[in-house]
Amino acid sequence: MQGGVSAGTPVPSPPAAISSRVLEELRVENLLLLEGAELRLAPGLNVITGETGAGKTMLAQALDLLLGGRARSGSVRPKAAEAYVEGVFSPAVIAPELAERLPSGAEELVLARRLWPDGRTRAYICGRAATVGELRELGRELLAFYGQHEHRKLTIAAAQLELLDGHCGPEQSALRTELAAAHERVKELERRVVELRELAGARERELDLLGFELAEVEELDPSAQEEDTLAAERDRLRATEQLRAAAAAAAESLTADRGALELLAGPVRQLEAAAEHDAALAPLGARFSALAYEAEDL
Repeated sequence: MQGGVSAGTPVPSPPAAISSRVLEELRVENLLLLEGAELRLAPGLNVITGETGAGKTMLAQALDLLLGGRARSGSVRPKAAEAYVEGVFSPAVIAPELAERLPSGAEELVLARRLWPDGRTRAYICGRAATVGELRELGRELLAFYGQHEHRKLTIAAAQLELLDGHCGPEQSALRTELAAAHERVKELERRVVELRELAGARERELDLLGFELAEVEELDPSAQEEDTLAAERDRLRATEQLRAAAAAAAESLTADRGALELLAGPVRQLEAAAEHDAALAPLGARFSALAYEAEDL
């Protein structure tokens, strides 16, 4: 841990825009089984020892939370409302893009993390609310944190290449950045090739379907008259509900109580009886009778 607990080979020098800094204080409240603890570190090498179960792991987890690590379930002390971790660092010159997130004139750099039993967390930088990502990004500039078996990474080829490239200086770093950009471009082009092939396959399938449907139409060889007949039948079928409602309403107007048939029957009988006294009414009676027959036929 740079500026705190030291372990293993010294960490390579940081970029010129960032000066060295030291973790001065670590405060922990209600984390795991730890109700409260305050650790003050002296300049230089600090070593914390103790037998198994003394609480060294809880300090490591507190540091992990302080660096923006993932909050684990059950991290809050039982029956406690929340857990709190805070780290105080000596004044430091931070990279400009990180310094913008700090209050001007801050005499010390304070990172904090609050954790609730339901898994919610909140991060703070110099008393101001921040995202966990911002806490993690700033934490990487302040501490180099190594686990118990971190040395095993030295047996991994990727880690060996990382150390070798870092030792080769800024020119090698620039080449790696250029190569990474070229590699990403190649991957993007490969994804585009796959997309274009899928589009070409879909186009071929669409052309096959259209060819099959066109062949069916050509085999039937419909005439213009058949097309008009089919179009009319289609329109009629689309209006089926409207046609059914109109027919039912018309039939109802003729056959319902006091409908047209019933209303016409009365005048026909009356006019036929009155024609015996006035022959001029006979033609009118005949016309009413014709209307009655027409209504019944409808």
